[in-house]
Amino acid sequence: MGRPVYLGRLKLYWCDKCNLPLLNKKCGKCGAEGRKVNITPPGEVRIGFEGDMQILNETLKRTFGTEIDGFLLFNRIPHYDRMDEVIMDGKVIGNLRYDVERGNFTIALRMEGSYLLNDKITKGWVIADKGAVEPILKGRNLMVPGVRECAEGIERGDEVIVRDPDGKAIAVGIAKMSSEEMRKLERGMAVKIRHSGYGKWEKRRQANIEEVIEVNEKYLKNIEERAVHFIKDIKRRYNLPMAVSFSGGKDSLVVLLLALESRLEFSIFFLDTGIELPETIEYVEEVEKKYNLNIDKISAGNAFFENLEHFGPPGRDYRWCCKACKLGPTTRYILENYPKGLLTLIGQRRYESMERMKKGSVWENEWVPNQLSASPIQEWTSLEVWLYIFWKRAPINPWYRRGLTRIGCYLCPSSDIADFYIEAKYFDGIEKWFEYLRKYAKERGIPEEWVKSSWRWKNPPKWAGGIEIERNKLEVNFEGEKWKKVKLNKEIDMDVVENLLFALPEGSWRIKNGNVEVDNRFLREAESLIIRSQECIGCGICLGRCPVDALILIDGKIKIVEDKCIHCLDCLGKCPAEEF
Repeated sequence: MGRPVYLGRLKLYWCDKCNLPLLNKKCGKCGAEGRKVNITPPGEVRIGFEGDMQILNETLKRTFGTEIDGFLLFNRIPHYDRMDEVIMDGKVIGNLRYDVERGNFTIALRMEGSYLLNDKITKGWVIADKGAVEPILKGRNLMVPGVRECAEGIERGDEVIVRDPDGKAIAVGIAKMSSEEMRKLERGMAVKIRHSGYGKWEKRRQANIEEVIEVNEKYLKNIEERAVHFIKDIKRRYNLPMAVSFSGGKDSLVVLLLALESRLEFSIFFLDTGIELPETIEYVEEVEKKYNLNIDKISAGNAFFENLEHFGPPGRDYRWCCKACKLGPTTRYILENYPKGLLTLIGQRRYESMERMKKGSVWENEWVPNQLSASPIQEWTSLEVWLYIFWKRAPINPWYRRGLTRIGCYLCPSSDIADFYIEAKYFDGIEKWFEYLRKYAKERGIPEEWVKSSWRWKNPPKWAGGIEIERNKLEVNFEGEKWKKVKLNKEIDMDVVENLLFALPEGSWRIKNGNVEVDNRFLREAESLIIRSQECIGCGICLGRCPVDALILIDGKIKIVEDKCIHCLDCLGKCPAEEF
């Protein structure tokens, strides 16, 4: 997996005396020094909800025939799909991973997990004979001659616990043979050992969320105070109208709560992309009622499906959907309500990605003119976010309790396949989306494997299938000397082209013999305007860039009001029609 990705300081300690997780070194209950928990960076630890426990126990039951209960934390770690370190009593007991090929979750135990489960398992065990124990403890794999006995039903690739002849767990690993093969064959590797060692699990009283909040309350008060100070300071420095962008997710909920604590005047807006989960829409209304708020609802309408055939399925490296369904409507909202600019509080955190870490706590979005964005929780971890929410007894989007770790559009290409697996249990829109993908692939002769994972990229990595597809686009070429004749690869609406070319400086373009010709000093700008004239999706992002309001939308297409245009070309900022 390469080098660990550190996006900030790892903030997880454990009080072994109280058996409670800590956000800093000192226990707020007994005063003892907390032990630093050895977790994989970036350290996105969260509370184990009902959905997480259900997934974990379904996996344990299928693999080892047993379940566990208690207070668990899950630490999201880098992987090509979803993978979490499962933490119990301050110890990582295993990695819970979604297996894209198998279509379900698997559990790779650590030794602590084998000590915890060993006395309860009815499946997935292999007993090594006395002579094989010492080599296994030294890191050797278990070969067939060393297998004394094994459980029924083991298949190649299954996770197993290796026991000594007395029944003590001494290793965990992956079966390289089935149960039948282990009994019949005389040569070969039976189990590839991952970890080994002797130890035992000390059963302890499990914590509850109230105790966890109590022991961390002083810390939560401190980070709240700093975040509220940040909000007040940023408002004073920029002196712009302030709003909270509320998405229905945990991070934006915390930002909303902090804004309320600031006692400052602010508005709130929620953007309905048209592909939200139904419960998220209901949850926004629940928050609105609980805190007696007036949340502005911005609707993208049917923008996604109206543009789907034009652009094709979106991808992680082809996110036209965000521009059409989020940034465009947001731009129009700001332009209509805050023409002089808006300070927007957003629930962004450095631990989410390298890009967000580099962005900092205050930034401008090149896609959204007149918006200054700021995050008062930029330095917070996921565990800090969740404990703050529980401390404030705030309502929680039900999808977190069902097992999702992020809330967004239900068909977002940035989702893991595991997310779709979870969503499909409760929402039939996922199956409809994959039906569309299968139909899209069949009509274009795309291999069905593309539907499993490759669709989420324009240029998919090899592990995701690596299947690329051609996407038709307008190509603009020029020929000639000083005046370049425009050459196109398909028919266009010339009236629309002429209107948008009006943005160019006077005398830099002309119509000659029915052809558009451009001064070679403005070829790049002309190409951009021609593409936009034909591929415009009516998102409205460019509206906020024009200093003289010379741009308007008519029938979902951009148009220049020619007697207003001053030919400044400020409109040529980022545009999804050109980018995608």
